Amino acid sequence: MAWNPNGAERLMLTFDPAGLTPVQRDGDACVVCHKKWPRPRVKVGRLPDNAPVHACDDCAEALLPAPEGKVPLPRRSRAAMS
Repeated sequence: MAWNPNGAERLMLTFDPAGLTPVQRDGDACVVCHKKWPRPRVKVGRLPDNAPVHACDDCAEALLPAPEGKVPLPRRSRAAMS
């Protein structure tokens, strides 16, 4: 996974091609949900050979990291609150 401390570039995930179908590897299906239509347009990462990997709009949003300051707090159990 690539990370830029300045936040100037998008996060680029590297996907293992072994876990993808040929259609996903070719960019003709969403890398997450396998949806083929409408054709996934959001580039969310790459394969080890630098081929782009795409996702549908809904899945691409789910792959984005949480914005700073909006990270959910861990849940507390009642026993821990006593």
